[in-house]
Amino acid sequence: MYSELTGNADVAAVLRRMAAGGRMPHSMIFAGPDGAGKKHFAIEAARALVCRNPGNGESCGNCTACRRAGVFDLPESDKAEDFDNVFLSHHPDVGLIFSPKRQIRVGAIRALETEANFRPSEAGSRVFIIDEADKMNQEAANALLKTLEEPPPTTFLILVSARPDALLQTIRSRCQMIRFAPVSAADIRNLLVEKYGRSEEDAELAARMSGGSVSSAIGFDVENFREERAVCQDILKASVRPDGLHKMLETAERLADSKAKDRFENSLRILLSLIRDAVAIRAGADSTQISNFDIIDDLSAIAASLSATVLADRIWAIDDLLKSQDVNINRKVALDGLFVKMAFSV
Repeated sequence: MYSELTGNADVAAVLRRMAAGGRMPHSMIFAGPDGAGKKHFAIEAARALVCRNPGNGESCGNCTACRRAGVFDLPESDKAEDFDNVFLSHHPDVGLIFSPKRQIRVGAIRALETEANFRPSEAGSRVFIIDEADKMNQEAANALLKTLEEPPPTTFLILVSARPDALLQTIRSRCQMIRFAPVSAADIRNLLVEKYGRSEEDAELAARMSGGSVSSAIGFDVENFREERAVCQDILKASVRPDGLHKMLETAERLADSKAKDRFENSLRILLSLIRDAVAIRAGADSTQISNFDIIDDLSAIAASLSATVLADRIWAIDDLLKSQDVNINRKVALDGLFVKMAFSV
C-alpha cells in the first residue's frame, strides 16, 4: 500500500486516482532523483493492478497476489547476456528489466516485447518495470518504441529513471511522465527512528545529509561521517590561520591516498557541505536549514571569519575538483592546489 512508502504523497494520490478511475496510463515514466522511491512506487503500482482485492485505487497488501508481486529472484551473474531477460516476480504477471552493467541491451527489450504480448496468467493485467531505463542503448531504445506504439490492452509499462532527459524524445512523448521529488528530511528522519531504531539526533543528521535519498539515509554511517567531518572541520579552521597551510598539506597527503579514492571524494563532499552551511549561516539561516546542525557553533565561527565571496569561491573550486574525478587526475596535486588556494584566499 502507498501508505507504507516514504515521501511523495502527492504522487501516491495521483496514482490512486488514476487506478480508481480506471485511467491508469499503459506507459509511464517515473522520473526523479536517485533514492526518491521510484522503483518502490512502481512495484506498488504493479501490485494495485494485479491485486485480488483492490480498493480506492491501491492494493490490499494482504492477498497472495500482493505478497508475491514484489518478490524477484535475480541473478548474481556478472555476464551481461544473463540480463537479456524479463525477470518475472513470484507473480507471473509482474516483470522487471534491469542491468547491473552500464547498459540495458536489446535482448532484454526483445524479451519484453514477447512477454508483453502474452495474455495475463492470473490477473487482469501484466505489468513490466524497466529500472534505470536511461541505461538502454540505442538499439534497445528503438526496440522499445515498437511496444510503446501499440501496447497490448492488458499490458502496462513503467520506466524508472533518474535521468529522463537521456531517454529518446520519441519514448518520452509516448509515456505519461510522473515526477518524484526528493523525500523530505522529516519523512526520512521519522522512517529511521520508527523502522530502524536510530536515535533522534543520528536520524536527523542522516536525513539532512542524504539529499532526499531514502536509500542513502538508511546506509548512512553516522559515526564514520562524524570522524571524517572532524577532519574537514580542521581543514577549514587551519585555512583561516596564518600558519595553517602546513597542517592542510599534511591532511591532503592522507586524503589523497591512491587506495582510498572513495574517501577522497567523500571528504570533498563533506567539506562542500560545511562551506555551504557557512554560506547559509551568513545569509541568516537558522539551525533547521543547516545540514550539519549539530556543529552550528563551529560553522558560525567559520562564517564570521570568511567573506561570502571567499566562501563562494571555495564552493566553485571544490565543485570543479569533484567534476574532474571523471578523468584520471593526480589527486594529491589537485588537493594541494585546492588547499593552497583556500589558504591564500581569506
